[in-house]
Amino acid sequence: MTYLKHSTLVLSAALGLVACQQPVHFTANAETNTQISSVTKPTLTGFAKLPADSFADGPVSGGQLGSNNINGQQLPFKKQPVQGFSAVLKEKDGRLLALSDNGYGTLETSADYLLRLYTLKPDYKTQVGKGSGKVKVEGFISLRDPNKQVPFAIVNQFTEQRLLTGADFDVESVQRAPDGSLWIGDEFGPFLLHFDKEGILLEPPYRLPNFSSDLINKAKYLNSPQNPYLEEGSAVRVMNAVAQHAKQQGAQFRPVFSPYHVMLQDNNPKVTHYARDKKTPEGLKLAASGVFDVSSIQKAGYPVVTWTVNDKPRMLELMKLGVDGIISDRPDLLLQAVQEFDANNDGKPGDYLTREGLIDSSKFDAQGHRGGRNLRPENTLPAMEVALDNLMTTLETDTGITKDGQLVLNHDPYIEAAKCRRRDKSEYTEDNQQLIKDLTTKQIQQQFICDKTFRGDSQQNNPALSPVTEAFVKNKRLPSVYVMPTLQQLFDFVTFYQDYYTNGPGKYHPQAVKRRKVAATARFNIETKINPRSDKDKHGYVYKNRTVDAETFADKLAQLISKNNLVKRADVQSFDFRTLLAVQKNYPAIRTVYLMGDFPNVGPDADDGTNLQDENGKNTPWLAGLYWPYRNTALVDGISVGRSGGFEGLAISKDGKRLLAMLEQPLINQSANQVGNAKEKQLLISEFDLLTKQFTGKQYYYPMDKKGTAIGAFKMINNNQGLVVERDGSQGDLNGYKKVHLIMLKANGQVEKQELVDLLTIADPHNLAMGETGDVGIGNNQFAFPFETIENLVVLDKKHIALINDNNYPFSVGRHVTTNKPDDNEIIVIQLPEGLAQ
Repeated sequence: MTYLKHSTLVLSAALGLVACQQPVHFTANAETNTQISSVTKPTLTGFAKLPADSFADGPVSGGQLGSNNINGQQLPFKKQPVQGFSAVLKEKDGRLLALSDNGYGTLETSADYLLRLYTLKPDYKTQVGKGSGKVKVEGFISLRDPNKQVPFAIVNQFTEQRLLTGADFDVESVQRAPDGSLWIGDEFGPFLLHFDKEGILLEPPYRLPNFSSDLINKAKYLNSPQNPYLEEGSAVRVMNAVAQHAKQQGAQFRPVFSPYHVMLQDNNPKVTHYARDKKTPEGLKLAASGVFDVSSIQKAGYPVVTWTVNDKPRMLELMKLGVDGIISDRPDLLLQAVQEFDANNDGKPGDYLTREGLIDSSKFDAQGHRGGRNLRPENTLPAMEVALDNLMTTLETDTGITKDGQLVLNHDPYIEAAKCRRRDKSEYTEDNQQLIKDLTTKQIQQQFICDKTFRGDSQQNNPALSPVTEAFVKNKRLPSVYVMPTLQQLFDFVTFYQDYYTNGPGKYHPQAVKRRKVAATARFNIETKINPRSDKDKHGYVYKNRTVDAETFADKLAQLISKNNLVKRADVQSFDFRTLLAVQKNYPAIRTVYLMGDFPNVGPDADDGTNLQDENGKNTPWLAGLYWPYRNTALVDGISVGRSGGFEGLAISKDGKRLLAMLEQPLINQSANQVGNAKEKQLLISEFDLLTKQFTGKQYYYPMDKKGTAIGAFKMINNNQGLVVERDGSQGDLNGYKKVHLIMLKANGQVEKQELVDLLTIADPHNLAMGETGDVGIGNNQFAFPFETIENLVVLDKKHIALINDNNYPFSVGRHVTTNKPDDNEIIVIQLPEGLAQ
């Protein structure tokens, strides 16, 4: 089912709507039937309320909020909440077109919230009418991108309609252009977004240029931390796209995010990438090492299993950071780290262990990298044996496909001379290495022994250290303990290992019970070693031609996993996302693991470009078409706009030729380019020409009150004057700061302002406001709008303005403080003592 534009909605029974009642319209002649003959201060003359528990058709929502009950609301919601209005437009017939906010406050929690514009028909309760004070929701327009104008990853990347969600954009403001199209301000970019009247995105997002030479950072654009043109703002977006693809195929698992540990954001400045920061090779852009935020990725619902970590202090450091798992060449050290780790800081180690002393896989995933390659030759059965001996929960390995279509354990497409030798002792060097795809399994196992050691003194190849492998090889009549095993042989070996310590010679071993239990539940993390680049390796082979194609690779691996009934115990991982998407499409019951790393093909340590590097200036070929802003990081590109500090306000000039986009919060590290009193907190207003569709460079600076923390809405009333809602961060507090200001834009960039309405002291002589016993700000002929976010402002006529709170459902409790119920969406009409100069 798709959720586009509906004429009616299925709403919660809690609405209690009266469809036949006609609303009072606040139009150009509103004074004749709604205003009090004269008022001396701002006065409430209309009130309507949409209950918090109002829902519209749509998919389950709120699944990533991390709780099943928030302020008495059961989660996840079975439909889409009609909530969180962040901007509103006045229709000619008195209806309102209200823009839904991004959903649940953050990019990480809002992937299942669809962005919409809802048509509201308020039946205002007034002093001269019989209005019910209720609001009818008549339909919605879904914001979407079917023409693929958004260049970066969105949640519904792989769907036809590409419905936009609160994880794609944080939409906070809206204006209608003279041609009827809609312009929407976003905070994640910040961006300006241009939609037609049906909600279809017309052009790529418009970024805010940095017009100031005085900013501390000389970046080309003003970016927020969530900007998708930065690496820091891209990981969750990419994971959202692949996770939604998996979900649509019926997957029950969330994909795993698996980054190189030196690319994590942590507090250890000594851990840096070998080709980033100060080590950046010539020809590549300077880029930060730490670009992946563990807490952000986990909040979005993705386990973080990092690689390859081989020293115990770093392991403990990463466990303290909160990673869900570690892949290591040293399973012995990883076991020690898990045994020593005190997760809850109570002074008692071992919080990730079961009562039996095994690693609790539900709390932490300890993976032996290529088995245990710093203890035994990698990707061999002895390497797998030593990983099991050290109680690893998962065996990590790489695979290639032979000429006869068999999966074998090997890291590279070649049978590497550094790791393998010919059994007949004939010369085998890097110069005459052979590709796995050119040999049959029998040829490989009969001709090669992969027992070379080169990883330091800890790596040993004495067969006597691997008694289970010796017994298995004898049983299977394999030519060597260090034969290159097939994946099927690995599966068989783990079963054999379990039996060895249950019924075989190992049953009397002091660790027998632990080892057989580990083998009985051990998982397999199997990588498809495939490179989609079109350039050549050092042997002259085109990378993408060295192996089978992605679809074949994915199919053969998934089939073998299924054949062995290991669907619930095996993951498929890869740097090449094409194989993972293919697994999700055809074998959705198998969990996928998305590897991330930057191994540039330039510099003294040149590699194969895995997997973020662009190719000839074009987007990386590894990510199946998903955009990656390679080496665009805060280190150079800068973050100047605070989190949730983007285009909260968007006004249109009276002649309809320009937009004025206003940031919600002051820029970060900005002082020299401010005008007026440099000590004031100031908000940037940027002019955008609707004809040329460009920011003009004309900017203004709005001075904030000392009590103010943000603005909530901005509307122009003539060529130079406008209204701004300014607020603090309080809710339910009548001593807070919530005001509407009349502003004047000056030619020198200054903004003058004067208070128009204190939203906490509004006269209500007819007690129009409807609430419950104990509600804050209602009663005794007085009314207050004590909400944390007040983000909707409409000029109804020269004497009346309307406001709507963004109720941040189900979080905000600014009205029903005594009962702790979520705020409703309240629509209020205020009569001004003096008319606005329109």
